[in-house]
Amino acid sequence: MSYDFFMMKPKAEIRSTQDLSEDTLLVQDPEVVVQALTALLPELTWKRAPDGNWSGALQSDDTWYEFRIDARPDHVWLVRTSRRTNTRRLIPLICDALGLLAFDGQTNLLIQPVKPGKS
Repeated sequence: MSYDFFMMKPKAEIRSTQDLSEDTLLVQDPEVVVQALTALLPELTWKRAPDGNWSGALQSDDTWYEFRIDARPDHVWLVRTSRRTNTRRLIPLICDALGLLAFDGQTNLLIQPVKPGKS
């Protein structure tokens, strides 16, 4: 079993999961997402399925990461990790670097990018 994060790009302030909607999230171009993740995580390896969907894999020092991005632009894409680890350090790093927020599907919490001047 996996531990899942739904990755989204906000276009308005998101204070809670109640604020998540098509009105508050940007549609993300899969090619742009793959390029940004590749630049951020050069060791990430990608496979493209015949249907055009992207699948990425990365082994980090804390856990494995699996990236799932649909071929069509969408509001959300997925990162899976191992349920057996206590840390998933790359999720906040990705959020901060790409201006994303992550919905932690297991704890029902949002991981937001750090705003400049805050830590």
